[in-house]
Formats: sequence, structure tokens, C-alpha cells
Amino acid sequence: MIGKQIAAILGISLVAAILSAAIHPLRPPFFQVESAEVLRWQIDVEKANQLAAAGEVLWVDARSREKFEEGHLEGAILLNPEEWGDLMFRNMDALQAALGTPVVVYCDGTRCEKSQDVSARLRELLGLDPVYVLKGDWREIK
Repeated sequence: MIGKQIAAILGISLVAAILSAAIHPLRPPFFQVESAEVLRWQIDVEKANQLAAAGEVLWVDARSREKFEEGHLEGAILLNPEEWGDLMFRNMDALQAALGTPVVVYCDGTRCEKSQDVSARLRELLGLDPVYVLKGDWREIK
């Protein structure tokens, strides 16, 4: 008898908790909210195309060497976290020429952390500005 009462109380409590979590006006979001700093440097495909049409853009591919060799944007340089040191030296001329030029870093998908990492390094270590992260598929760039 006591076991049934405990089970009933726990069941009612569980239903109340689920309903509260679902309909409460001050419930926390159940998704990751990106910081304003991350959002500040994101650029969608449409704006990236407009930026490229307006002038020169340095495209930086943050993917692996294998994926870069399979295909990349015309004129893009390879600069990924795995080979950072070697690729920095190889691409130093292009990076120095990009001072004052918009830089767009891309990788696979919209939530690729490699492009975030590379763009932050380019801003902090080299002083490049602006350095955007492409949010969207790089194959849609014209």
C-alpha cells in the first residue's frame, strides 16, 4: 500500500516537472546560444557573395588537406589547426597581403569548430581584420 502511494506521488511529481519545463515562461533554452562575440564574426553565404562581388576577399579553407585537395574555392589558401605552423609559413605572403582585406574562413557545415579556431588565431596572432566565419556551405559561393 505504501509502495503504491510513493509511486503515485513520484508519478505526479514527474508529470508536474515535465509540464513546468515545457510551458514555464522563464525556462532555460534547450539549445546552445552562441555568444555575441561568435555571432559578430559570422557571415552567411549571401553576404559573403556580396563581399566578394564588392572587392577582393581572401578565402581560407580550415578543412583537412585531403578535403582541400578534393575541392576548394578558387584562390583559397589551406590553413587548418592540425598543420598550423607549416601552413602559416607557406601562406605568409598571402596573409600579409590580406592586411586590410576581408578574410572569410570556411570548413564543412555550419557548426565547424575549425573555422572558429582559425579565424580567432588570424585576428589575435596576425591582427587581420575583418576575419569572418562562413555560416553555410562553401560550395554555394559564386
